[in-house]
Parts: sequence; C-alpha cells; structure tokens
Amino acid sequence: MNQIQKNNKISNSEKVRVLEAQSLTYIERIERLMKLIELSYELKTAKIIQIKK
Repeated sequence: MNQIQKNNKISNSEKVRVLEAQSLTYIERIERLMKLIELSYELKTAKIIQIKK
C-alpha cells in the first residue's frame, strides 16, 4: 500500500492533529511529552476513591 492510499484512510480530524504536531517546535513537542508523562504518573499513583452505594 503506497503513501497516498494510507493518507486517504486517515480521517480529517487526524490529519489536522498530524499537521498541528508537525508545526510544533522540538521544545514544544518535549513539553507536551513531559505533560503526558506527568499526567500518566499522577493517574497511576492516584488513590482510588470508592463510592458507597
């Protein structure tokens, strides 16, 4: 499957996200990655609140 056929299967919203990511500078990409890592760690270590019914 060539590149054109692969691009045709990508949704418009995904194309917008790809273009946005490509327009970011290296530093902006690193900052976003660090935010995702921090959020992932917070979710992993968060205490689970149990709701009593």
